[in-house]
Amino acid sequence: MDHRSTTRAVHSRAPRILAGLLLALSMIVAGPSATAKKSEVEKEMFDCRASSSVRLKIVPRDSGILEVTAIVFSEDDDVWDWKLRHNGELSGKGTVKAKDADRSFKVVRDMADFPGPDDVDFRAQNTATNEVCRASLTY
Repeated sequence: MDHRSTTRAVHSRAPRILAGLLLALSMIVAGPSATAKKSEVEKEMFDCRASSSVRLKIVPRDSGILEVTAIVFSEDDDVWDWKLRHNGELSGKGTVKAKDADRSFKVVRDMADFPGPDDVDFRAQNTATNEVCRASLTY
């Protein structure tokens, strides 16, 4: 192998290496906030203090609205007090009785989709047993 064949191999890889470095650099400079975070559904299941569980889901809607759904799955048909917070501010609260066939209840609220991260916190407390369910998502 002569010196020119080695040079050609290095030169043919150089544009690909440079493109890869530029892509990596742009991801570092832009950071995670530049990703398409505002277009996907976020959901997660959380366990409560006793036998219940809660699922929190955030779905983006048109014109800057987030649809937030919290579902508490319970083993009883007790009354629950609930609160929903958006970026630390109270967004909604109420009292509901778990009465579906699976003894669950659902809270659905629309929230403004603010620029940057949206922190959503849900808390429900069983008024008979004092069991507490908490769920938090950042969207």
